[in-house]
Amino acid sequence: MQSNKILAVLRHGEADFNFSNDFERQLNSNGKSQLIKLRELLKRSNLRPEKILSSAAVRTTQTAEIIAEIFDDVTVEFDRTIYEAEPGVILNSIADTDPLVNTLLLVGHNPGVSALVSSIADQGYLSMQPGMLVILEVHVNDWKHLGMGTGIVREVLQ
Repeated sequence: MQSNKILAVLRHGEADFNFSNDFERQLNSNGKSQLIKLRELLKRSNLRPEKILSSAAVRTTQTAEIIAEIFDDVTVEFDRTIYEAEPGVILNSIADTDPLVNTLLLVGHNPGVSALVSSIADQGYLSMQPGMLVILEVHVNDWKHLGMGTGIVREVLQ
């Protein structure tokens, strides 16, 4: 029997520019403020991730930590392969998620997260801005089956 899962995809908050080492870029004050506002919206929503899967870059780590503060008992996992990854690589990381997890929050980077959301929803290209959260209802019972056209966009928060 097929069930619906929720995949929430969050592009990291606005970050400072340091081209000497992109991986080490940190959130700037606007990015932190933006995520605190998003966190307040999430407090009033029904979204309760059981797991947060995040790129291991500094700005995504900071983003995941700010958001995770409001969720009790959420598992947070940092995965270096998500950093600047294409959708196929991100899907491989998601596929390792326990099928018992029904709500997953992914924190990543563009262009990968925009391409991922656009592929899953298969409703045209959605360009995600820094700090934008897209909530997808996905029609799979195992994260390994997530792919093109398996979900629909339910909500966009920013």
